[in-house]
Amino acid sequence: MRPRIALRSPRPSLHWQVPRQRPHSTAPPSQATLTSSSGHAFRWGLGAGAALTVAGAWLYLYSQSPVLLDAPGRLPVVERRKEKRTVTADEVAKHNTRESLWMCIEDEVWDVTDFVEMHPGGAKVLEQNAGKDVTKLFKSLHPPNTLRKFLTEDQLIGRIDVDEVTKIGGGKNAEDVRIELARKELRNVETVVSIDEFEELAQSILSEMAMSYYGTGSETEQTLRDEREAWQRVRFRPRVLRKMRHIDTNTTFCGIPTPLPIFVAPAGLARLGHPDGEQNIVRGVAPHNILQVVSSGASCSIDEIFAVKEPDQNLAWQFYVNSDKTIAEQKLKKALELGAKAIFVTVDVPVLGKRERDLKLKARSQNYEHPIAAQFKAAGSKVAAFDSSVGQKGVSDIPDTAHIDANLNWDDIAWIRERAPGVPIVIKGVGCVEDVELAHQYGADGVVLSTHGGRQLDGARAPLDVLIEVRRKNPELLKKVEVFIDGGARRGTDVVKALCLGARGVGFGRPFLYAQSVYAHEGVSKAVEILEAEVHMAMRLLGANTLADLKPEMVECSFPERWVPQ
Repeated sequence: MRPRIALRSPRPSLHWQVPRQRPHSTAPPSQATLTSSSGHAFRWGLGAGAALTVAGAWLYLYSQSPVLLDAPGRLPVVERRKEKRTVTADEVAKHNTRESLWMCIEDEVWDVTDFVEMHPGGAKVLEQNAGKDVTKLFKSLHPPNTLRKFLTEDQLIGRIDVDEVTKIGGGKNAEDVRIELARKELRNVETVVSIDEFEELAQSILSEMAMSYYGTGSETEQTLRDEREAWQRVRFRPRVLRKMRHIDTNTTFCGIPTPLPIFVAPAGLARLGHPDGEQNIVRGVAPHNILQVVSSGASCSIDEIFAVKEPDQNLAWQFYVNSDKTIAEQKLKKALELGAKAIFVTVDVPVLGKRERDLKLKARSQNYEHPIAAQFKAAGSKVAAFDSSVGQKGVSDIPDTAHIDANLNWDDIAWIRERAPGVPIVIKGVGCVEDVELAHQYGADGVVLSTHGGRQLDGARAPLDVLIEVRRKNPELLKKVEVFIDGGARRGTDVVKALCLGARGVGFGRPFLYAQSVYAHEGVSKAVEILEAEVHMAMRLLGANTLADLKPEMVECSFPERWVPQ
């Protein structure tokens, strides 16, 4: 979506009204008619002169007023910098030490010398990019207005011309050229026939940082592999000779209507793949009316994300409970005010898993920093809120959970419920039947069986295996609390398998990140279309007209032995 242009001075409305012609008459005009005509002419001339005067005044005001891009409330630095001087590339390049450190972001030059020690992402990344243009790196990691949270107007040195920026480092590199060429060779989105193709295509157009962040699991990545393989351990037992012309996949998620039993699972930093990031996902799923759970680690701000949704579009919000309950309450209130229809409380990140692809990339590149850590902190707590023991470390050494309450416990569900009355509360990150039982006991409306995409505890069971455990040990629980699942699903057949075992719906995270990276919102929409067609096809071939027809006896599982659910 192109940015809207807002003028400081409102444009006056000029309405030119031409007098209607009278019917033709051959009679000579009377004196009264001549007098009337003269009056009309006088008023017309006076009105035209007044309009021209207003137009001239407007043009003058317009020439004196800068054009702003969506500038509600407090005027941004873009306008306040009008008295700042123009800076050259040579001058910026000289300020490349810790004692005097300048950077370019878009066409602004900032002095961040006094901010180095306080940078939430650590000092190292600033030192590595001192005296350079950091626009691309900055915008891929930080939500808008991040600068205004930590820097003052006095730290804005001035502006730099576009031609000057090209003279300093930080612009296009070999990787940028590779990505540009790969994007030019992309085939039409309509040629994509499976969800896995989006990931395959994304490999050529993503940066190494993005590929590492999106694709990594923790440690040996055993759980990441298990998540994909688990779906193959469930087989169908189809029924035939049933009337299968009409299929109905409408359902509800905690009272929220949805035409498909799928949802967008929260996955952060979509702008690493495309400049519009999470806004692409909102626009892409809007025509299909499926639920999107907005990530707390999004690279678009929550305001940006909710601003592009359709009036009747349903968005939920992922909630990381801040260790500062005041901040936590403010964030929760903000999401609810914007219209979040449900709160997905993420509970499986008291500490960050060891994501070795990130660590290996850091070891190979002195410029690399863990992409989500700085983004989380810049969008969250002030630096002073961080523990002093991690205050001087680089981003890769600071867990991105520094602001998350590691003491979060079951009693906090009541605290959340009190501040979100009437809004469904879903516990995301559950990994065993006992915790599903506790979630029900403490009043949660639903749970998401999840391993955080295989990025937390390596060796944890695949979510589908946990669903099988719930079905075997306490099948009545599936009627008392809505059980969702995410992790490794890539096909409509995967969705149908989960629903046969008792799940309410299946979440897809990485597939939508890859789809929007390659084809923006059109890729997201195409991904939904593919999943919808596959779900319908699987139901017809299985012998189920509605989701209620999907029964446990329609599948068998080979974990740990062959078993047909009852």
